[in-house]
Amino acid sequence: MTGLQAATLAGMLVALGLVLGARALRPAPPALSAALDQLSAGPAVRSTPAAPLTGTGDWWDRLPRSVTRAVEERLGVPDADLNILGRTRTQLAVRKLTLAFAGLLTPALFGLALVLIDVTVPFVFPGAFGLALAAVGWLLPSAETREEARHARAEFRSNLESFLTLVAGERRARGSVEQALEEAAEVSGSVPFRRMHRAFRRAALSGRKPWTDLRDLGDELDVAELRSLADIAAVAADGASVYNTLLATARTLRHTELSDARSEANEISERMSRPLALLVTGLTLFVLVPFLLRMFAVTP
Repeated sequence: MTGLQAATLAGMLVALGLVLGARALRPAPPALSAALDQLSAGPAVRSTPAAPLTGTGDWWDRLPRSVTRAVEERLGVPDADLNILGRTRTQLAVRKLTLAFAGLLTPALFGLALVLIDVTVPFVFPGAFGLALAAVGWLLPSAETREEARHARAEFRSNLESFLTLVAGERRARGSVEQALEEAAEVSGSVPFRRMHRAFRRAALSGRKPWTDLRDLGDELDVAELRSLADIAAVAADGASVYNTLLATARTLRHTELSDARSEANEISERMSRPLALLVTGLTLFVLVPFLLRMFAVTP
């Protein structure tokens, strides 16, 4: 094999590793079957896991069911985090495994490419780097999912603040709790408003009270404010005046959001100060170390 052929083969292997990594990092397509099940299913069916995506690959469907169930049960992410992001456990499991295998194989491909061009590489280095990248590839999607779920809940609470104000206005204008909830949910096209509107439509089509499905939605997404709103709506249905209660709850959410924003700003400021401190420390050592070495040097 000539040097040009070896370099070409090495480049093809490296390109294959990059393509696998890019495909693993690309967001998965939306689950149409899961969205249809969410629109048509009742509360008892919502707890059923959604069907796997066709875009996750046939290799996942060919694995033994015991293996896929064991992987899906050890993702390190609660169902509420996946529900608020509109994802399934199968999607997350496929992404974690794909990234783990890509991280495990990429150093091996680089090592093989170096061997083909007569560069000696100890086996321990590709193996150690491969295991480290595989561990990162397995843990990173779960950490990203938890962080995205936290931001999604913060966005949900921010939208819920406006929703409470709208419900209070609709309640005072029309007097019907069901109508106030449905019309307030139709004002915005954001994801939280759409999810609440779907819950109200399911309740209307099934002949249930809307606050029942609203409470189920709060349990499904782990949003305590939705359960509180369901309790307020149930109290209002009994004839109690809840206008001031809704406005007070909206103000509480607003204050909580401002407090969270301040805390996040402080955390960002602290994270920005750490690289600056490291830079200053490095520059100080760069200046002082030669001077100290010359000062304490022992002349013969």
